Formats: sequence, structure tokens, C-alpha cells
Amino acid sequence: MPFYRYKAYNQEGKEVSAVIEAVSISHLKKILTLKGLIPYEIEEISSIKKTKRSFFQIEIFLQKKVSKEELTLLLYEIGILLERNVHITQIFDILSKQIENPVLKDALLSAKEYVQQGSSIADAFDKTAIFPKFLIEMIRAGETSGALDTVFLSASEFIEKQEEFKRKIVNALIYPIVVIIVAFISVVIIMNFVVPTITKIYTQFGKELPTLTKIIVHISSVTSLFIKISPLILIFGILSYKKLATREIVDKLKLKLPFFRKVHLYTIYLTWSNTLSFLLKGGLTLDKAIKIANETINNVVLKKQFNTVADEITKGKSLSDLLNKYSLFPENSIQLIKIGEETGQLENMLGVISQIYRKQTDRLLTIFLSYLEPVVLILLSIVIGFFVFATLLPIFSLNVK
Repeated sequence: MPFYRYKAYNQEGKEVSAVIEAVSISHLKKILTLKGLIPYEIEEISSIKKTKRSFFQIEIFLQKKVSKEELTLLLYEIGILLERNVHITQIFDILSKQIENPVLKDALLSAKEYVQQGSSIADAFDKTAIFPKFLIEMIRAGETSGALDTVFLSASEFIEKQEEFKRKIVNALIYPIVVIIVAFISVVIIMNFVVPTITKIYTQFGKELPTLTKIIVHISSVTSLFIKISPLILIFGILSYKKLATREIVDKLKLKLPFFRKVHLYTIYLTWSNTLSFLLKGGLTLDKAIKIANETINNVVLKKQFNTVADEITKGKSLSDLLNKYSLFPENSIQLIKIGEETGQLENMLGVISQIYRKQTDRLLTIFLSYLEPVVLILLSIVIGFFVFATLLPIFSLNVK
């Protein structure tokens, strides 16, 4: 179906615009009428490049402003209403009226229209281009098995747990990050405002600055230049990181840093195994589930190796043998996966593995933070103390003389 860009007025008289897929212009007008929109300009787009969606949909959620909390709540409400045997189009109608987010509201109304035209629920969700890939495949499996309500409720719980883990890591790092930022700002103020003022006063007396203060003055000149060009450095860094070659260098470094390596790997282990377990429980085949689970891996070096596993799994090789072949998991975890394969309980065993690494990650973060906080405070006290002493040294010298 072609895509159309439209401009219209909503029921409040405000101008809205978007790109939507429709069979024809008349079909598009019907869709817009159902949404309570009055179009005044419609333009067909000959071709539109679909956004490549990652597992966590970071780019799309940022671009279209659909938060994970909103998605979690939506999936939960759909699951509950399906449990009550409410038809899916009625569910879309009910929820679209209470949802405030215009993007999500638009997606539900579009999905309803697609379902009424004969599309499956999975295809309808896929066409809206705001739902994550894993959810589309889970819904597809749920439609086949007749367990759609369970799929939506499980997906809601899964996303909520993933977000809870991410929040836990972020919250743990907030304190040291805030302390470092405050210390950095303090040093910048000293270097760019206090040091030049004191230097000017001291030179008015015709005195030579102490050696320590001279060092600070030179550092101040360098930091002043750095601050001026920092926006360019930041832009260059972001653009460079987007290049695969640069990301590979950074990700290889992540796998070599002593402590960070372990935390990074444990996070990948728990996320991957938890996702794979969830997808297998939802009825997806192992090869398809692995390909989707691989999208959770935020390391391009490891992701290549896991994608090789996904390719070779279709040839009839066992998951445990492939993980062992490429040394992608520790030996004890591979043994647990092997037991899961032999007993037909692979999805449950993967769930156990994810819990093990969740606890291991929590333990590592606790140890890390217990050392980080005092070390950061001591180092910052020394650094700030040095700058303050070097800055005030000329004043002390004048008073003595």
C-alpha cells in the first residue's frame, strides 16, 4: 500500500500532520474521519523507507515520544480486556479514547482500521511502526496458539521488569555522577573566574606568581580552550560512534576493562537469556527467538558471534554446542542450557540463568558502588583542595610579605 502525508484539523481545531499507509486517498479519508480529523491537504509519497526497529525501539520511542511506561500500561490493558472476551477492535476503540498520547492514539486507530480490512493483529501492529519487533512476533505466535491475552500480559510484565533493572543501574550511578559533575563545575569556576582575577591582582603588585599557581594558570588556559571547542568534540564523538568501525573499537575496549568487562558481560547474559526464555514460552521457534533476542545485545563484537549462532542453529546444531564453540557463555551456564535441551525445559532453564546473572550483576554493582563513593570523594577532595590551595597561594604570599 502507498503512503500518504496529510495535514488536517482535529476536533479542537488544531492543525496536525503525519504520514500514514492507506489503500487509496478515499480510504485515507475514511481513516481520518474515524479519527475525528478533517483533512485539507493530502500528498502521496511514492516510497518511504521503513525505520529499522531494534528490540528496545530506542530510536523510535525517542522520535515518536512513546515511553516504555505507556507501552507497558497499554499492553496490560489490552491483555485484561482480552481476558474478558472483549473484541480487539472494541479494545482499540475503548483505549484510544482514554489515551492522551496522540502517537499511541493514532497507532491504535490505525491498527483498528487494518484489522477491519482483514489484517492480522500482528500485521496491524507492525504497520503502525511504533511497536517493538519482539512484540509483533509474540502476537503472531499468540494468534496461532489462541493465547493472545497471555501474550499481552506477559509482554507487559517482561518490559516492566527490563525497565526496572535499567532503572536500578541508573539509580545506583546517580550519586557518583552528580558528585563528579558538581566537582567539575567547581573546578571550571575556579579555573575560569577565580584564577584570572587573582592573577590580575597579583601582577598589579609587580610580583611573580608562585610556581604552583603558574601551573594552574596554564591548566586554566587549556580548559578554557577545551570548553570552547567541547561542542565540536561532542558532535564529532557522536558521529564517530555511529560508524561501525568506531563502535567495534569501543565495544572491544568494553570487553577488556577489568571490572567493567564483567558487569557488561553479565548484563548481556541476563538480558539475552531472559528475552530468549520469554520468546520461547510465547511459542516462537528457537531460530526466530534467537534472532530477536540478539537485538538486545549492545555490543557489536558479541552480536556478530551471536548472529552466527542464529544462522547455524537452523542447520540442526544444538544451542549449547554453538555457545560453547564460540565461547559466548561461561561453562556452567552452557551446562545448564544443555540440561534444558535434553529435558525439553530450555525456556525454563534460560529463565534460571537470567536470574543467576541478575543476582551476580546486583552483587557486582553493590561492591563497585561501595568502593566507588569513598574513592570518588577522596580523589575529588584532593583535586579541588589542590586547585583551591594553588589559587589562594598568591594571597598568602602577599600577606606574608
